[in-house]
Amino acid sequence: MTAQTTIRLDSPPDVARATTYEHAARAGDFVFVAGQVARDENNQWVGVGDAGQQAAQVYRNIGRILAHFGANPADVVKINTIMTDRNDRDAVTAERLKFFGDHRPPHTGIIVNGLGSPEVKVEVEVIAYCPQVR
Repeated sequence: MTAQTTIRLDSPPDVARATTYEHAARAGDFVFVAGQVARDENNQWVGVGDAGQQAAQVYRNIGRILAHFGANPADVVKINTIMTDRNDRDAVTAERLKFFGDHRPPHTGIIVNGLGSPEVKVEVEVIAYCPQVR
C-alpha cells in the first residue's frame, strides 16, 4: 500500500512572479522553497552589487513565502545558500542569522562562478516542515 501525497505549487502575491515556475511546493508536511534572489514585489532588483542587501531581500521573500504556506523561520529544516563571491560570506551570514534568530537549521554554502543573472550575488533555498494540521 502506498500513500498518495498531493503536491500544491503556489506563489504568494507579494513576491515577484517567476515566469516559468512557482516559488514553492507543499508536499505533505513539507514546503520546498525555490532559490530566492533579490527581486522585490515589483520585480525590481534590490542591492545590486551588495550581497548583504541582496540577502536581506532574499530573506524577506522567503519569509513571505513561508507565511503564505502557514510556516515561519522556526519551521525551516534545511538551508542552501549559493554565492558568487566568498568575500560576501560575512554579510550574507549576518542576514541569515538575523532572519533565523536562535533557530539554527542545517546549512550548506556553495560558491559558484555565476548565477542566473549577472546582478545576482546570492540565492537561497529552504525546506520547511509545516504540518498541515497543527
